[in-house]
Amino acid sequence: MKISEEQKRKNRGEIIRAAVDAITEKGTKGATMREIAKKAGLGDATIYNYFSTKEAIIAAYYEDRLAVCVERLRAIEDFNEYSLREQLQAFFEIHLEILLPDREFVDGTFRAVTFSLTRDHQLLQAIRARFLRVVADMFEAAVEVGEIPEQAFLELTSQFFWDYHIGLVLYWLKDHSPQFQHTSILIDKSLDLGVACIKADLAGKALDMASFLFRHHILDRLDGFQDRMEAVRLVKRAFTGGGK
Repeated sequence: MKISEEQKRKNRGEIIRAAVDAITEKGTKGATMREIAKKAGLGDATIYNYFSTKEAIIAAYYEDRLAVCVERLRAIEDFNEYSLREQLQAFFEIHLEILLPDREFVDGTFRAVTFSLTRDHQLLQAIRARFLRVVADMFEAAVEVGEIPEQAFLELTSQFFWDYHIGLVLYWLKDHSPQFQHTSILIDKSLDLGVACIKADLAGKALDMASFLFRHHILDRLDGFQDRMEAVRLVKRAFTGGGK
């Protein structure tokens, strides 16, 4: 019997929620696909129509949480009027808020997902690609309204914020201060510094300085080195010719 797309989405969501509960209770190794299927109210074989491994379910959880975060941002009526710093802060704070109900599950799985060096690393790519797109959109909008200079290294900057996001979640998982005050302070201070550096175009200025040093010093030294090598070559030729 063919099931509807709505039922497929519901089953998928039930599997993810069942996996969160099972892994929170028994750990990633302790929870089995059979147990997850049972918690989701599905047959042992049916679960494989949706996910091939537990790791795939875990990755789907983080992908879905990011999607929910993006929808929450879009629901903010005047979000497009926020400054770049305000947008970034809202992004990171809302994402942590969404993860909060499953904090124990996140503590047990986040490192494995973000630092995977196995074949399951490819499961992270959809999450990472969407994250980078969200950040890049914020930067492109800020450039368009003249809030920040044109970003010569937009891809690199977006990657920096992906790494920042990983570090932030790991810090939050170890934060036991009331209402995660230390994490809030970290976000405030780090974004103040990061956005200030972007507005000052430090990356562009560093590139200009590196270009200047390369053109006026390194290239000159290379020319001098080539001249010396040519002199050595001529001496060697004269020596060789004189030995005949």
